[in-house]
Amino acid sequence: MRCYIGLGSNLNNPLQQLNNAKEKIAELPDTILQQCSSIYQSKALTLDNEPQNDYLNAVIEIETTLTAELLLDSLQQLESEQGRIREKRWGARTIDLDILLYGNQQIRTERLVVPHNEIENRNFVLLPLFQISPELEIPGKGFFKKMLDNVSHQALEKVSEFNGKA
Repeated sequence: MRCYIGLGSNLNNPLQQLNNAKEKIAELPDTILQQCSSIYQSKALTLDNEPQNDYLNAVIEIETTLTAELLLDSLQQLESEQGRIREKRWGARTIDLDILLYGNQQIRTERLVVPHNEIENRNFVLLPLFQISPELEIPGKGFFKKMLDNVSHQALEKVSEFNGKA
């Protein structure tokens, strides 16, 4: 199954956090890392206007035979291993790993919504996703190039490439 994972971090050396997560995802059973976007810097989204460090974000493409639920379990385990603490929604974090797309499936369970609920509103997801898969269609939402045209690219800056190869 072709899947896209969003990675984000704004604590404890975010660049290293993203690289660690990418390496650990590549080591998941029955999973092959296919592509990595560049790393982009974006302003933090907050619910309470509390100041936060800027985020570093990227998207990776994997091929996996893990079910969506097992992939979610694995990603949440990696988040825990990298010190993720779930205190509040949209709070600062060492690492955030989101299943953006799981093949062409639409999934809505108590634990998982795919495509990701906010995919069409987040330039820090759409731009890296476009970089690695420009012809991609978002199940139930259409071609994301149009979505990309509808989001602002302000406050989003390409800052780095991932270390190593996909």
